[in-house]
Amino acid sequence: MHNKHTPQRPDGFAKYRARHYRGARHTLLLLPPAKRRALRRNLVFIGLTLAVLLLIALLSKAHAAGGAYVVDDGAINAPGTCNVDAWFSANRHDGSSHTETLSPACTFSALPSVQWGAALSRAGGESQISPQLKAQVLSREDLGLEMAVAAGAHVALDRRHAFDGADLNLPLTWQPLQALRLNLNAGWTHAYDDGEQNHRLTWGSGFEYQLAPALTLIGERYGQRGGDQAWQAGPRLHLGEFVDVDLVVGRSLSGDRDQWLTTGATVRF
Repeated sequence: MHNKHTPQRPDGFAKYRARHYRGARHTLLLLPPAKRRALRRNLVFIGLTLAVLLLIALLSKAHAAGGAYVVDDGAINAPGTCNVDAWFSANRHDGSSHTETLSPACTFSALPSVQWGAALSRAGGESQISPQLKAQVLSREDLGLEMAVAAGAHVALDRRHAFDGADLNLPLTWQPLQALRLNLNAGWTHAYDDGEQNHRLTWGSGFEYQLAPALTLIGERYGQRGGDQAWQAGPRLHLGEFVDVDLVVGRSLSGDRDQWLTTGATVRF
């Protein structure tokens, strides 16, 4: 969830780089127009997001978790701190199908065990806001265990029938090693699907393995009983103490088995 630019240096590889660049440009021109537009939107979105988040990070002084993954962990922000997540997902085979999300969350010093948040997303020409609440019920550093209760609601901003559903989740995190965190989720969701009300149990499992101080590998699988299932995985880059960047690939395990690419960033302050 990168748009890095490194000035070229005058060395013996300049001509090779020029030929390689021209070839890459022609290759990109061979992509269908919808995919080219989707790629440009991904790069522009992440470039602008990183610029804003890096600017905020210069004023930041705290640490917490964040990201665009579906499987939650049992931790919350430290009291008096916040995080802001932003991500952009595009369908691999349909560049015009994409989702944009902005999700802030804070834990206030007056209520140190509760994290308040919201997610504002837009997909398919419709916008949705989802207020969220997450309360930590267990934190045992000696055992490497953290557990929370999370709840959220989904409200459409562009329709007369605004209420889209709600969900409840119990995330549990176990850290058996300093570099490894395992996450398990169990919950319930209530959703309106084309006017039909559906109630389903939800589940998820995932891991986070820190390969280096600046790199963590993340993978997850999640789904609903009798409903959709999917997996996501990718690297998370840590740019200093306060900014993370995610590059995530995902695939549905049901229906048309859609595939998608997500680019995102998190800042903590």
